[in-house]
Amino acid sequence: MKMRIVIAALFFTSAVAAQTLQDARKLLLSQRYRTAKETMEKVLAAAPTSPEAIYWLAQVNFESKNPAAAKDVLRKGMEGANGSNPLLLVAMGQAELTEKKVNDAKQRFETAISLSKAKDANILVAIGKANLEDGGDYAYGIEKLKLATTLKNFNDPMAFVYMGDLYRKLMDGGGAVSSYENALLKDPKSAVAKYKIGKVYLTQGNEQKDIFLGKLNGAVTDDPTFAPALYELYVYYFFRDVVKATDYFNKYKANADPGPALDYEEASLQFAAGDFKNAIVKSDALLTAQGEKADARLYRLKAYSYDKLNDSAKALSFLETFFQKATADQLIPENYYVAAVNAAKMKSDPAKVDDYFMKAINADTAINNKLDYAKKAADFYKKTANTAKSALWLTKVLQLNPKTSKVDLYNAGFENFKAGEFRKADSIFTVYKTNFPTEVYGHYWSFRSLSVVDSTMEQGLAIPDCEKFISIAEADKAKNKSTLITAYGYLAGYTANIKKDLALASSYLDKIIEIDPNNQDAIKNREILQKALAAPPKK
Repeated sequence: MKMRIVIAALFFTSAVAAQTLQDARKLLLSQRYRTAKETMEKVLAAAPTSPEAIYWLAQVNFESKNPAAAKDVLRKGMEGANGSNPLLLVAMGQAELTEKKVNDAKQRFETAISLSKAKDANILVAIGKANLEDGGDYAYGIEKLKLATTLKNFNDPMAFVYMGDLYRKLMDGGGAVSSYENALLKDPKSAVAKYKIGKVYLTQGNEQKDIFLGKLNGAVTDDPTFAPALYELYVYYFFRDVVKATDYFNKYKANADPGPALDYEEASLQFAAGDFKNAIVKSDALLTAQGEKADARLYRLKAYSYDKLNDSAKALSFLETFFQKATADQLIPENYYVAAVNAAKMKSDPAKVDDYFMKAINADTAINNKLDYAKKAADFYKKTANTAKSALWLTKVLQLNPKTSKVDLYNAGFENFKAGEFRKADSIFTVYKTNFPTEVYGHYWSFRSLSVVDSTMEQGLAIPDCEKFISIAEADKAKNKSTLITAYGYLAGYTANIKKDLALASSYLDKIIEIDPNNQDAIKNREILQKALAAPPKK
């Protein structure tokens, strides 16, 4: 009877520990790191030699960006019999990856595989997860995860989730989505898989909103407590619908760990509501109360609020404080753009303006976003009548864009023409006429640019493009009337003054009068040429 009671008690304790471990892993996926850590510490206290408890407490620390604490947990946990435990060897390899000890880490992974005879899916999955660390071998991690999926009785959807994360590290969005979808085949209600698919499409811009909003809402439907999806929905509606944003924030708050980060988000809702002064007041209160523990983003919130209040000096000052204090994951490219605009408004340090514009471009990985920032820089300089800078940034658009459009070519070429960069304008319009040889714009503006470079006409640099332009433009004289008049006039001047062919020059003036019968300059000059032609030759 006593034996049965003891066995029952042990079974009950084991079941409770397993359930608690499962709860901790769910908290970890929900990015509730503090609560996950507290839960795992209780699990480990109850089973101090459990490799699973040691491993997952280490993982909580890894994902909390505290690899030193993770390594300390592992060092203590691997004393004695656990020293050669394959799962803990993998976790120690993960710690070594955070220390840039790549070869030592790889050796740990291979030892773990050898000890488990490459037949333990948990070990292979742990290796895949470990290689998500910066400096990990992403391809190696994918290889081991794929091996895990081939083992008998394999049924772990997280293997595909980690595989998708590794593909994202390799900038392979298609591979990532495919992997996450495989996770959903194992677990159709995997909130984390749907959330991560949504994140992939979110990076592709608002044109994919039907997909990413569908996936994020699907994650919340499957798990109403899944904080990461609630947070992304709150962020998405932050600048679009303050009522929805507030609703999602309140749901997020109910399922997130309290702390400075949450306080920051609550304060930022004042900004979303357009109450910029109150956003500053709340930020100041939190910075005063929390001191060094305060979220660095509060400085950005103050900066953005001052930007809206048209106080560029304070906006830039608080942004620069934010840049000093922020963690890498808190910085987004748009922060540098706002800094650039406010620096430009102050007109005190032109080099700083361009530096911030470039930082915005360099910080973004999406080519469309890079182009958008470069175009915004050009637009800003256009509005301030700085044609030279506008031309420079529109030229940068061409350098960034692997698929140059005719609009981008035209804008950059024309802006360089206005800025007096005639050689550069000609080189850009040469690309235009090469890519679009049957259109008038490339030939016309190359002709115009070279006509300034060869201001005396003596070299005849502009003539080939002028003649080519006319041959194309004459197909629609009504549409191209004004530019044809310019081209005919140029050829009239060139043939009269350089070639001394007055008859040919007069014929070009005839062409002007044909499309513009009241053109007094052409009529007057033709009369002069005709008199010269009619006069007897000089002895």
